[in-house]
Amino acid sequence: MSCEVDFVKAIFKALEKENIKFCVLRNADEVENGEAHDIDMTADADRLVDVENVMIRVAYDCGWKMHIKTGASKDKTNIKCYHFYFADQSAKEIHIAHFDVFPTFAWSGYVLLENSTLIDNIDSSGVIHKADPAVEAVTKLFIRLLHNGYIKSKYKEYIGGVFSSHEKSVKVLMENFLDGDTVQFVYQCVMNSEWTKIEEQRDRIVKSLQKSARKSKISYYKYLLKKAKNKPGLMVAFEGTDGSGKSTIIDGLEQVLENSFPEGMFDYNHWRPGVIVKKKGGASGESVVVTEPHAKKPYGRVKSFLKFMLFNFDYLFGYWLKVRKQLSKGHLVVFDRYYYDYYMDKIRYRLSISDKVLDFFKFMIPKPDVTFLLIGDPRVLYERKKEIDVSEIEEQIQRLRTNELKFAHAVEIDVNESIDDVVYNVAKEILDSCNAKC
Repeated sequence: MSCEVDFVKAIFKALEKENIKFCVLRNADEVENGEAHDIDMTADADRLVDVENVMIRVAYDCGWKMHIKTGASKDKTNIKCYHFYFADQSAKEIHIAHFDVFPTFAWSGYVLLENSTLIDNIDSSGVIHKADPAVEAVTKLFIRLLHNGYIKSKYKEYIGGVFSSHEKSVKVLMENFLDGDTVQFVYQCVMNSEWTKIEEQRDRIVKSLQKSARKSKISYYKYLLKKAKNKPGLMVAFEGTDGSGKSTIIDGLEQVLENSFPEGMFDYNHWRPGVIVKKKGGASGESVVVTEPHAKKPYGRVKSFLKFMLFNFDYLFGYWLKVRKQLSKGHLVVFDRYYYDYYMDKIRYRLSISDKVLDFFKFMIPKPDVTFLLIGDPRVLYERKKEIDVSEIEEQIQRLRTNELKFAHAVEIDVNESIDDVVYNVAKEILDSCNAKC
């Protein structure tokens, strides 16, 4: 973790050197102790461009790269996100740190605390600049409550202590976005440790907020539109024969990249989106594992073509109805097999169609940002998963390589290496692709 800590502190020191007013919100102690890679912070709204330039410069000097950037430089209402990574080639490790910069404390286009309030009375005695205790307590109380409907347990003791010792300050802050009766209700609940009562009255608090807080809905919608247009997320597809380790690699990626794509931002799809034509699933909804992919004969030409076109519409409309929305939110969307799988193994899908037909309709299929081709020794792959024979594996690998130029942004991955090395190589390629989009 020292790698991340040194990088974070280098950025803070550079911001201080540039005389940019800033402070860490909600997790300052964790950052100071080197326990946090996810930095919530605020900075002088008039110098957001300078903040961005400092971060990029320090990252370059330290050998780090940016892989996610969302938010408009002049947007003073909504969050700006900067995700950085460092790929340690010698140790085969990925280090990630990201900064969420809040010019204001806002929720769904309603401003709770203005920028001037957030950066008032900052404690700048250390490398980690800290917010005023009352500001810290109020943001800790409302951030999860408004977004997720609960108050984070680890914040409760701190909130209670500050509300007790800074009664006037916290009430003044809450009066910026709540009516007097609701302010008193929230304060008394905190003092009585009635956290559940606050959570149960979230709707009342939201209604008060919507009447009392400053609206900045236009800026908020501009922010959402910009995210949708820029598509900060990444769509990747994995192609490989049985035994090439697709599922194992994807599981490993979830762990390696969880700091940037945590649960809820890592979206798994098997073969296609499954929006128009539902995919077969088990009793609990999971995908059915195919253990004998060549057990059934292909359909006739007419039925093959009709099913093929139905699947194509699923790819097309599934992308716009499901996948595109996930990409706009900055998700990593993973496909375990994709349209390109047809080139390698049509029999698996019982299709009697030619490669020329695949080539003709390929134009309508949304393209992944990266297509990983998992290539390995056929005999080794056969021993891993004895579902098709060695000769078929050899032929499928050859078909992958023969058609490689038809696949969007194809990258070959040698799966003869250890799984840790393979996951590292794939993760680095994903982050490098994100970096190229920034």
